[in-house]
Amino acid sequence: MIVLHGGPGGGRSQRLNRFFDPERYRIILFDQRGCGRSTPYGELDDNDAAALIDDIDKIRTHFEINKWVVFGGSWGAQLAIRYGFKFPQHVYNFILRSPFLGRQQDMDWRFSASGGAAQIYPDHYHRFVDKLPEQHRSNPIAGYRELFNSANQFEQLAAAREWSIWKGGLSHLLPLADAEHRFGHTHQALALAKIESYFYSHHCFMADNYILDNIELLNNISATIIHGRYDMVCKLEGSQALADRWEACQLQIIPGAGHSSGEEAVIDALIQASDEVANWLFGAVV
Repeated sequence: MIVLHGGPGGGRSQRLNRFFDPERYRIILFDQRGCGRSTPYGELDDNDAAALIDDIDKIRTHFEINKWVVFGGSWGAQLAIRYGFKFPQHVYNFILRSPFLGRQQDMDWRFSASGGAAQIYPDHYHRFVDKLPEQHRSNPIAGYRELFNSANQFEQLAAAREWSIWKGGLSHLLPLADAEHRFGHTHQALALAKIESYFYSHHCFMADNYILDNIELLNNISATIIHGRYDMVCKLEGSQALADRWEACQLQIIPGAGHSSGEEAVIDALIQASDEVANWLFGAVV
């Protein structure tokens, strides 16, 4: 099994291992370009979706794996699907959490003043855009990217901190009291913010409706999608649209959950999904 972390630029976490039985799965996690232990840290050159997709298959080749289960959450779910478009012959099954489809409407949902996140969290959004010069507040992605490229390192780090707090604060059903402390670590925040804003500025290096327009390519591969009903980071509508077009896809909407993979009901659903795939591949545990 290959596990694709979120972001882009989020870096891997050993917590992702907890969804899979290590006695039944060979679990492979890696840091995508520019984040985690990947070097150069925060690098944007030669860092795009096509390169990441090829990296995934290089890992498969390196470990001499013919076919595997592909798991991804949020951005990682988008990357998993795009890997499947290029290398369907190497995928047994997908397990996806809260897919980020990368459409303009998905960007607007999180970053526009009229988007769903800003409508539910207007006070948090006010803080997020208040850090920008007034002329950039109508386009926070472009405005923050300019700050990330500032010659002033302090300005870069302060902007990255706000970017990460905004996203992290939206991730849980109930806002975390310690969101600033948890998501405001500047070194990690800078890679996430720089890489994420870079990918978003380039529309994730794909046409606007690319995922949905091509999802029939995966109709012969089964998938389970787990999505919290109250996800403020990635629209539930996107997962519903995928399930409506993907013949072998099963969507599970988790009540009382947001975006985070750390919420109890989401954890339970992901473990159940991975156990069901293992039973299908290897037979049920007696």
